[in-house]
Amino acid sequence: MENGVVAVAHVSRDDPRRAYFEAAYAILSTEGYAGLKLAAVCRRLSVSTGGFYHWFTSWQEFTDAMLEDWRHHRTTAVAELARSIPDPVERLESLAATTAHLDRAAEGAIRVWSRVDPQVGEVQRVVDEQRFDVVMEAMRDLVGPDAAHQFARLGYSVLVGFELLAADGATDELAWSLDQVLQAARRFADR
Repeated sequence: MENGVVAVAHVSRDDPRRAYFEAAYAILSTEGYAGLKLAAVCRRLSVSTGGFYHWFTSWQEFTDAMLEDWRHHRTTAVAELARSIPDPVERLESLAATTAHLDRAAEGAIRVWSRVDPQVGEVQRVVDEQRFDVVMEAMRDLVGPDAAHQFARLGYSVLVGFELLAADGATDELAWSLDQVLQAARRFADR
């Protein structure tokens, strides 16, 4: 939602499945995982359930594909880009900037969903592990191996806390908080 307007996804000829995933993220963001239903996705896209089943054989196939899309586009691709940045401070700044602009409400809804659905829980575990690892690698390059885990855990805890407590789009506050973690790590590295 930007300026009070909810974005409506439309089925694209180029990548029709992607529009369904974006509709699901929008629903997760506004209604939480309990609102993620076939009828809601179809309504958001102005398609029939027959249109949905043209692209997905079942609701389970859809949710599996959506979660894989989420893992790939909002974690793996971000991690790969970050790993291409040699300077650890610049790498962490890039991660923080990207992270601050993720849809916090959708991220939080997936995290809540992961607590009640074991399949979603496994995907969330993999995502958490991938995200933590890329932060840990950068912190190890910045503060050394002995303190890297603590700084990475602190930064990741800030992120998860915002997902669960400040999912209202507090982008500036999240960016500020992540910057405080980075500044503390830099001070530690400079001692």
